[in-house]
Amino acid sequence: MSDTQVESGPSAYQKLLEDLPRTGPGTRGGEMLRRYWHPVCLSANLKDIPIAVRMLCEDLVAFRDGKGRPGLLGIHCSHRLASLEYGQVMEDGLMCSYHGWRYDTQGRCIDQPLEPRDSDLKGKIRHLWYPVEEWGGVIWTYMGPDKENPPPLLKIDVLARTDGEVKLADGDVRNYNYLNWMENFADMGHAVLLHGMVVRDLPEELKPFNDYSIKNWMPLPLEFVETDYGMKTVSVLDTGDPKVKFVNTWSIAMPTHWRFSGIRSGFPPDFTDERQEGGGMIRIIDDTHFELIRYSLLRKGNFRGSFVVGLPPDKKGTVDKKAHDKRRYSGWEGVPALEDLVLQESQGDIPDRRLEHLGTSDRGVIMMRRIWHKALEDVADGKNPKGVDRRQKGMLEVDTFHGHVKVNELKIGAENMPSSTEGRGLIRDKNGNLVFA
Repeated sequence: MSDTQVESGPSAYQKLLEDLPRTGPGTRGGEMLRRYWHPVCLSANLKDIPIAVRMLCEDLVAFRDGKGRPGLLGIHCSHRLASLEYGQVMEDGLMCSYHGWRYDTQGRCIDQPLEPRDSDLKGKIRHLWYPVEEWGGVIWTYMGPDKENPPPLLKIDVLARTDGEVKLADGDVRNYNYLNWMENFADMGHAVLLHGMVVRDLPEELKPFNDYSIKNWMPLPLEFVETDYGMKTVSVLDTGDPKVKFVNTWSIAMPTHWRFSGIRSGFPPDFTDERQEGGGMIRIIDDTHFELIRYSLLRKGNFRGSFVVGLPPDKKGTVDKKAHDKRRYSGWEGVPALEDLVLQESQGDIPDRRLEHLGTSDRGVIMMRRIWHKALEDVADGKNPKGVDRRQKGMLEVDTFHGHVKVNELKIGAENMPSSTEGRGLIRDKNGNLVFA
């Protein structure tokens, strides 16, 4: 099997590339995605008025009733199709402002004030609804076939951590397919080139923690490992001590979580006391739009300041806006989030991946596509895809190791490296000396 073939021939691979980006109901990609729980919005945003939200190509409305219970309904009232975005939040549900039809959080019509008292019409109405849970500062929904008995919500560990301050940030909407973003996280080799910045102004308090002995960042050595939750990428670099390696890990938890640690995701310069937990998840809007919801965990001892970064001297870019630059984005280099947006958007809203020429550095992308392909096949066969387990309990601990490790303790496999819970992973003391406690 070649690197660019998933089944028996080009036609099978072409079909896979056509199926994967689709998110709507009835599509192979959309049916796979509907087996998972998805973020709808931040809990803090769901207050006393409904919120229109598009999820997996469906137009819905999220609301919180008068008792504080969240709900998710089809946006158009079952009566005359008026938008429930303009509905009234009631103690027991959401009322359409046009004719007063009222629905509870499970889509049952509980009032029709203009109908006769003895009418049985409302008992025949079951409005479109999806089950929701509120956890970790987020409203989640399951849009799959088993709405009355959905699988357990997969709880990502960072949102439940109590050893630091969890921050959530939403509102970054992208106008291209969600896989452009997710494949970017299976393609960490891009980061040293696209994001290969240099520090111009390093704060004094960080200087003791920067390991200048790590030099061979390009090409970045990468290993790709399939895990129970998805996959991870592991980079192992030499340090000034032959008995010690610097290791960095980035993970993908199916189908929309990405995870990393460190103030700069582990790229140079290396601040190995900096064990912030970072990452995020995607709200898939439709085939060509998605919203990024980022999360981070700041713990005691994490660096909270800022420092100035810039481009290497041999990188000639468009740092300053030029009058003759007519591109949509100018002055884009030097800001990692903007760099990702520009290049991912430039691939096309749904890239024609049949035109790609993949190389050895694309092994992570190939692995991710194989994992997603297996998930499509499992759902088509009536099975649960990777990461969906009705027996699952507790938190999903995703590998985000970043730091130094002794050679005889180095393991590259599906199991997690040490986490940063309760201070583990803070592997330099206040003088910048390595600590392996």
